[in-house]
Amino acid sequence: MVQSTVVLDAASSASSGNLISGRLSARPEAQLAQLLGQLEGLAALQRDVLVHTRELAMAPADGALMAGGQRFELREHAFSQLAARLQIPAQYLRRCEPELRAKNVNRWLREQDRDVLLRIEGGEARAVLSPSYRPINHLDILRWLEQRLGNVAVRYELTEAFLDLQVVRDGPVNLPASGLDPLHRGVHLRNSEIGAARLQVSAMVYRTICLNGLILGGGHWGYERRHVGKAELPNEVRAAFDKAFALSAQATTAFAGTRGIMVSEPAKVLAKLSERYGLVEDEAAALRVAFNVEPGESLYAVVNAVTRAGNSEHLPLPSRHKLQTLGGRIVDLVASGKRWLD
Repeated sequence: MVQSTVVLDAASSASSGNLISGRLSARPEAQLAQLLGQLEGLAALQRDVLVHTRELAMAPADGALMAGGQRFELREHAFSQLAARLQIPAQYLRRCEPELRAKNVNRWLREQDRDVLLRIEGGEARAVLSPSYRPINHLDILRWLEQRLGNVAVRYELTEAFLDLQVVRDGPVNLPASGLDPLHRGVHLRNSEIGAARLQVSAMVYRTICLNGLILGGGHWGYERRHVGKAELPNEVRAAFDKAFALSAQATTAFAGTRGIMVSEPAKVLAKLSERYGLVEDEAAALRVAFNVEPGESLYAVVNAVTRAGNSEHLPLPSRHKLQTLGGRIVDLVASGKRWLD
């Protein structure tokens, strides 16, 4: 069964600050051009404004941010960033009465005496950042990807904070004992336009049967870039795509190799995994449920449970990304001859 895709128009998504479109647990059948069209619609509403803190003020009535005679509603992430920049606890500010909140913010805005970068969408501020922040927009990255691969099939999730996108290569990798459980090589992309994450391009393995994506990020498997500096990003990112696809073939071999590693008492292993890698209760519960769908006494079954939990609709995107990356980390440690569990 193919999961349906939620799509909101650009105007509604700009004001919602919630999930915009896509689902990483869907089959990779959406076209890259479809996502590019959505991002182009949003880009028409977006702009950046560099402004001095003494030219900013919070309106006492409703908490809107006033900048150069313009009024912008603060989205939740931008509110937290503004509070952090002013060194005021965001939780405290949210509890303040509107007039006291504005008085606190405006007093410290006058004291800051520096520029800030506002990322605007429609009539809302979606981010409050340092002027040294270098925007790397989703639209630019996907245009670079389109230049490399054309209008490929993808699966993705686009939220206010992140774009997570996976490209799966056609044709399964031919591996011994693959049987009816084909693995595909692919690449995973993650980016934030509002300072919530670095740009990441990683090798990935896609398992057809359960739609799982196993992400091998970090180290020699992937590319990371903070949103600062003056590097030639288009060339860097194109090279990162090429490298990730090349390494994904090795990743599928490494993942398939875990079929031959036996794990005694898998339930205890899952509990140790949760403790060792700091899974919160909802993540640990999703892991237990996932294992029971396809239990087994091999490390392959354990890793597959981790990545299956990363498809759970009950978890937020950061938790799902954490689990899919954890699956890749375990495979990397095993392939490197290192201990994956104390």
